[in-house]
Amino acid sequence: MKNAKFSMTKQKFINQWLRHFAPTLSKTQVDMYIKDQYIWHVFSQKLIAFDGLLVGNDARHAFDEMTKTHCICCDVYGGGVTDKLSSQFDTAEKIDTQLREFYVVAEDYSWTYIKTHEDDLFGPYFLKKEQ
Repeated sequence: MKNAKFSMTKQKFINQWLRHFAPTLSKTQVDMYIKDQYIWHVFSQKLIAFDGLLVGNDARHAFDEMTKTHCICCDVYGGGVTDKLSSQFDTAEKIDTQLREFYVVAEDYSWTYIKTHEDDLFGPYFLKKEQ
């Protein structure tokens, strides 16, 4: 049986992510940019100014440096539910070579890593919230 803390629908995960990382987005912005459920548009469309947002290899390096013991992940194209991050996907390289669209967030929502399906145009993205 999956741990309820880590298991949720993709939509609930997206709602939680938006609440923690983009709480000032209007419903219109969400409907316009996130309707396809690609939350990384918050970054790519610069919907909010983020201090410390890392992109590309800088994002990969930051993700690799994080402790990932208690992370929630969502494989957007892999079934629509979230789970605890497994060692199968604990580095940016593993994610890059195995997945197309993948979201990771610390259990306390203190940081997030997003690998987009737009490999040569956008991302990946890494953001750690200021403490």
